[in-house]
Amino acid sequence: MNIEKIMEILQNDMKVAVLATVDEENKPHARHVHVGLANDKGIFFMTNPKTNLYQQLQANKAVAMTAMKEEDYLIQVIRIEGQVRELGKEKLTEILGNNPYVEMVYPDQADQAGAQVFQIYEGKGFYHSMTQGHKYEFEIGGHLNKI
Repeated sequence: MNIEKIMEILQNDMKVAVLATVDEENKPHARHVHVGLANDKGIFFMTNPKTNLYQQLQANKAVAMTAMKEEDYLIQVIRIEGQVRELGKEKLTEILGNNPYVEMVYPDQADQAGAQVFQIYEGKGFYHSMTQGHKYEFEIGGHLNKI
């Protein structure tokens, strides 16, 4: 398995992940986010500046993300801890323009126009096929190691 395949599983098979941040009092918060795009350059998602998530991402760039897929006997888990950066609303069409979830999450055009794209651009990840025993560590923009 390579990083491209792991990112493909995250984007196409899992689609939704739990993203964890901390607030200004260092209290943890976790919420589901749609994985808009995942590739060798990172993981891309969107949020609106009106949300607590946006405020927390502005205050602290460290995040953790996890997603799981269970199908028949196969259980796959992907975890990532890394740094996030804001790419802005002008990247929404370029990066997530063909993604049907943009309109589902933000059906109101005004909210959609304000949505900001974020990228987990560096970090360490872990893939585990819990039923098959396959385990890989990887770096966003880096290497893959079987463990």
